[in-house]
Amino acid sequence: MAVEYAELLSQLKSKEKLNDEEQHLLKSMLTLKTDLTAHIHIFKKFNILDSITSEMYSGKSTENQVRSILTGEIPIHYDYYPVVVFLVLKNYRNQVKELYDFLNRLKGDILKDIVSSPYFEGKYIQYLTRLMKNNDAFVSVMISQGRINEVLMKQLVKSTNSDVLFRITNLKIILENNRDLINELLMNPYIPDDSLVYLKQIKYELSLNEALKNTGQAEEKDEPEEEKKEVPDKLKKEVEKRVEGENKEIEENLYQKVLNMKPVEKIKLALKGNKSARGLLLKDSNKQVSLTVLKNPRITEGEVESLVKSKSTPEHLIREISRNRNFMKEYDIKKGVIMHPKTPLEISMRLINHLYIKDIEQISKSREVPSALKNQAIRLYMTKSGAKK
Repeated sequence: MAVEYAELLSQLKSKEKLNDEEQHLLKSMLTLKTDLTAHIHIFKKFNILDSITSEMYSGKSTENQVRSILTGEIPIHYDYYPVVVFLVLKNYRNQVKELYDFLNRLKGDILKDIVSSPYFEGKYIQYLTRLMKNNDAFVSVMISQGRINEVLMKQLVKSTNSDVLFRITNLKIILENNRDLINELLMNPYIPDDSLVYLKQIKYELSLNEALKNTGQAEEKDEPEEEKKEVPDKLKKEVEKRVEGENKEIEENLYQKVLNMKPVEKIKLALKGNKSARGLLLKDSNKQVSLTVLKNPRITEGEVESLVKSKSTPEHLIREISRNRNFMKEYDIKKGVIMHPKTPLEISMRLINHLYIKDIEQISKSREVPSALKNQAIRLYMTKSGAKK
């Protein structure tokens, strides 16, 4: 084998310039287990390696040198970025953290050069995808270059970046061929809520078509719309019931998954998780976890309104909601805070003057609010309505 590559390299050496196919072939040789150190001069001749990357290929660079390359202390031309990334994964795996930071600083065009280079096939593209599964720019490039397959999807469904999860959820052709991938995504608490709805719909359609196939009524993909067979209502209901059962089991597994997380993992999830995750973490016994949910940029006004209307919502959450100006701009949230039985009196007394007169009147007649707040509501109502004592 070594002799065969030596002959091929010798043929390439005699050329003054390589075409694209030969260039691709020469770069691919670096991924082989065969040691080509003796032929480094050929790779340097065609600018595939330079003096720095040649040392990395031969394993002669020290860890400090590689670290300096990745941090930018030792400058290299961006043309050599793809081979640097490859060689770190090949020969310097203990520098993976520095490599991750290096890759996260790169822009789309350079990421494209890396992803489309001959170095990243087989196990190396798997290593790279596992490392970069939370980088939205990287995954976007992977999708645009048509690099994502079922094997790589198994890495990406574990992402904790909701933007990444949103993108891969739209790769329907891959998901349709592997129900396990859909279930993995449904189990991922970071997946956006609209993507969850879409995934459940795909799952239902697959299950329905499977049921139709078993009854000999499966629809052909290219069948004209007007000729598609009517699906019996009974079959639809059976499929819906079965899929709902599967999804309920997934939700129960998700609950256990979240429950078993470490506090630091829960806090990260509280800040970025979807509605199901937020609902679970709002009930967490750790106050820092539940308070962090209120900082999640995806939390909706409807969720906050439900919190202030629920008598079981603890005081520390009510206090935090009352401090948030964006939440308190919503009248129904403000009203809910004032009327909540766990709201500290000083907060309710300060806010009650911002209510409509009909709501002030409601509080003045309520038996569920503190007497001080009720008396304040009576005084305000009398003043605003002009009623006599």
